[in-house]
Amino acid sequence: MGGKDVRERVRANIDGKEISLFRNGRDGVPTVYANMYADVGEEVLDQCDLLGCGPFHLVTVTKLRWEQELSPWACGPVISREDSFTGEADGYVRLMEDRIVPFVEGELRATTYRVIAGYSMGGLFAIYAPYVTRLFSASVSASGSVWFPEMLPFVRAHDFMKKPDAVYLSIGDRESRGKNPYLSMAESRGRELYSIYGGMGIDSVFELNPGNHYKDAEYRLARGITWILKRHGKEAIPPAGA
Repeated sequence: MGGKDVRERVRANIDGKEISLFRNGRDGVPTVYANMYADVGEEVLDQCDLLGCGPFHLVTVTKLRWEQELSPWACGPVISREDSFTGEADGYVRLMEDRIVPFVEGELRATTYRVIAGYSMGGLFAIYAPYVTRLFSASVSASGSVWFPEMLPFVRAHDFMKKPDAVYLSIGDRESRGKNPYLSMAESRGRELYSIYGGMGIDSVFELNPGNHYKDAEYRLARGITWILKRHGKEAIPPAGA
């Protein structure tokens, strides 16, 4: 399964980022790279087990400068005056290419399929990354910050560097109910991305999960990982809430 037999943990610090590789005992299984705000890899794996996910290696990256390194370009305050969207995602992509992925794959005997995953700003990065790197074959954007200014025009105007096989998109069903003009677009932006990717022939899904942005984060991320890996294995996953 995805989690209970994946408890051999290898740790590293790369450029101030905390890297945890939860290594599966099998060769050739997919590797999921998840950018996380907190060190909750074990919890995500437990949720993957409950969802019946197949085997994979999980790599979590924490201690990120969350708003700075996961934002694709600089913009002014969006949610609060303390926002610090400095647009350093391209630099973080280079770090993944040059150091993080080589470290991980040096610890693995074989890997054939890489997935980029994340929640919130990590989910935004998961959508952005295939436009600027060939590292990943699929994306998981769980409650992703797809409301980010100019993200939709960017998607419409740019080609992928590597077109993903599959894209998972989700939003909480209460995330768009606030008064903030950007956050209120979270659901509509997610649906528009789903429509764009479907029109490109990308295997994709958009799901509404119960609750606001902070509810069941580990479950939502695990659900996206499970959907991607079961699609990769040509299996089906039941609808949300089933």
